[in-house]
Amino acid sequence: MRKVVVIIGAGPGIGKAVAEKFGEEGFAVALISRKREKLEAICKDLTDKGIDAIAIVGDAGDADSMKDAFNQIWEQWDRIDVIHYNVAKIKNVDIAIETADGLTRDFKINVAGIMNAVQLAVQDMEKLGAGALLITGGGFALQPNPQYGSLSIGKAAVRNLANSLHIALTPKNIFVGTVTVCGLVDPNAEKHTPKNIAAQFWKLYSEKKNFEIQF
Repeated sequence: MRKVVVIIGAGPGIGKAVAEKFGEEGFAVALISRKREKLEAICKDLTDKGIDAIAIVGDAGDADSMKDAFNQIWEQWDRIDVIHYNVAKIKNVDIAIETADGLTRDFKINVAGIMNAVQLAVQDMEKLGAGALLITGGGFALQPNPQYGSLSIGKAAVRNLANSLHIALTPKNIFVGTVTVCGLVDPNAEKHTPKNIAAQFWKLYSEKKNFEIQF
């Protein structure tokens, strides 16, 4: 039976590129994002290329919204094999003037939303006998930028969470890993293009060696 990958945060950059890469490798693709118009355009582009894809409007930071989205996926294909969490709140606010409320709101999106996906999918993956959770990390986890303080804290937490989940879920044959993207993502860049990053996610998934690729 065809495997299914779920892209949470399916925007036109990394999310779309990962969806396309996994689709080319034979996966059916479920795209989740809050922005319907862009989401449907990405879905159409994938289906025009012969990839079996569906678009679902959902909010990664809202547990009920994610539950509804996952139920739609299970109704469509009756399985979820891989989840790619590609959601981040990006804002230019110096950490010295960041508010506690702002930090908490961002953390819910950047980090805590991952746990919504984990809690929804782990039991299903256990029944399948295998699964994978892939998370988009960032270089701010290694070298924080105070102008992007909230995101820096979030990416550091993502890296730690990915490692912790990797240790906790490996005995259940569920792989957890992150690609720590150490550069500005740009389709015209020499290295950090969405396509090149997607190739790293495929490598992370197919090899299943370490919890992290720094790229």
